[in-house]
Amino acid sequence: MDSPAPQQNLAGLARRAFLWRAAAALLSGLLLSSAFPPLEWTWATWTGLLPLLLMPMPRSWKERLAVGLLFGYAHWATALHWLNEVGFGAGWLLGFVCALFPMTWYALLSCWLWRREDSHATRFPGSGILFLQKEAPLAYFCLFAVLLWIGLEWLRSWIFTGFPWDQLGVSQYRNLRVIQIAEWTGVYGVSFFLVLFNGILACEVSRQIRQLVARHPRGIPWHLTLLALVLIPIGATGFRKEPAAPDGTPAIRIAAIQGNLPQSRFWTEEQYRESLRVYDTLSREAAAKTESLSLILWPESAIPAPIDAPDYRAMFKKLQADLKLPFLIGAIQYRLPPGATKPEDANCFNSVFLFQADGSFSDYYDKIHCVPFGEYTPFGDIFPWLRDFIGMGRDLTPGRDYRVLSLPKGARAGVNICFEDAFPEASREFTRGGANLLMTVTNDSWYNFSSGAAQHASHVVFRAIENRRPFLRSGMNSHTELVTPSGRILGQLVDSKTSSPFTRDFQAYDIPVYNGWPDTFYTRYGNLFAILCTALAIAELLHLASGAIRQKARTLRAVTAHKDLKKRK
Repeated sequence: MDSPAPQQNLAGLARRAFLWRAAAALLSGLLLSSAFPPLEWTWATWTGLLPLLLMPMPRSWKERLAVGLLFGYAHWATALHWLNEVGFGAGWLLGFVCALFPMTWYALLSCWLWRREDSHATRFPGSGILFLQKEAPLAYFCLFAVLLWIGLEWLRSWIFTGFPWDQLGVSQYRNLRVIQIAEWTGVYGVSFFLVLFNGILACEVSRQIRQLVARHPRGIPWHLTLLALVLIPIGATGFRKEPAAPDGTPAIRIAAIQGNLPQSRFWTEEQYRESLRVYDTLSREAAAKTESLSLILWPESAIPAPIDAPDYRAMFKKLQADLKLPFLIGAIQYRLPPGATKPEDANCFNSVFLFQADGSFSDYYDKIHCVPFGEYTPFGDIFPWLRDFIGMGRDLTPGRDYRVLSLPKGARAGVNICFEDAFPEASREFTRGGANLLMTVTNDSWYNFSSGAAQHASHVVFRAIENRRPFLRSGMNSHTELVTPSGRILGQLVDSKTSSPFTRDFQAYDIPVYNGWPDTFYTRYGNLFAILCTALAIAELLHLASGAIRQKARTLRAVTAHKDLKKRK
């Protein structure tokens, strides 16, 4: 009778291999999330994928998906922990959804590696780059890993309304030399370089190990050649002179008011009165202390009431009459659709409204990209209990067009509302519509003093570079600041004593009104780079699938021929 010891040894080896892979996946996921606020260990994205890539990859799809999900969830559950501030375990739930994308990346990458003809798939318990015996496949491996990552990042940015949050490249928002390539590629170009660097570093480590252990002869280091080729455009864009308006360019002076009010789903009368008082007082103080003021800016939903509410309208009318200044304010408004007469039929919009110095209403922009479960409930019409459970009340109505607002001094502003600035397409559409200034009004107070506001603000840097426009950010509770067309953050509003961005105050900004900002490649062609990467990744996956089908067909023919031969005998 055969001893069960060999089978037991194999089972034990498989369990240990899975535990090592799981540990590497957790480490890689945590390293990636540590690169974003609050830690901002930006070096971590340069090496974060290394533990996962060096570990031999599993053969079974079940283990591939399990390890990939561990990797993705370790990253996203920690990166989105701030979202739990709104309740419902929102960060844990959305973290699981986002984890499906890195899970898919790891599963397909390991599948590709196992399919390589020169990997020792039958001699080792798991395939990995340590077992690629030729130099050229290392470059192929790096390139496929990058293309697949970018394709999945781009897919996440639009599928099911999209969530383009914390793309890997966003972690480098303070690394101005590296991120200038976003003028051409968007943030995806920075993500491309980071994943490529991780892959090349892993390949070089494996190459050195093979040469030490197996005395493998040196070949042409194609993976290092690939890195050199990518460094050329990075260097060309990163060391150019920063775009700036010429001397003597007129400027618009804007006072941004940051009320720093706590948020609640159900406001009390006392909280409502307090918000009216805060914005009235700060606006008067800004007008008194700021010379040559052109505009006063309030953030998204500054007052927790529709702009047509009687007390709100009375306070604002008196404020404008006293100050005689233009205002740009974020507020909600109920409007009846054409043909409707009943108040209950009114649509609710999240908007910004422009008022002239004489108090007359001038223009508005309605938010187009509403937040799922925050501003509307998906499938709420089918399952009304979802709205009751979440406490939304009713859905907001999305706007129809990216309207550019004409501000004083000739400024033409494209105003993102809340997390619209995480979607590069919105700022691009404003720029294409003639905006010479980009803005965001946002209310991140829902997330209290967490890292949510800092993560949100980091995306604005890329919108400024992609379109080479100054970008003014007005926050309800924090991160009111100006970003230059080169991505440099200026004049962040902070507490004078604690240096905390969570403060109640105002800040004045002088922004050049310049119509000669360059028309960038990204503004003209959008996410062309990401789309090309996605197309190449799909082509490689189709090639992989066709190879697997051909192999199965050959195996089937061989089995059939063997059976026929036995029958003839």
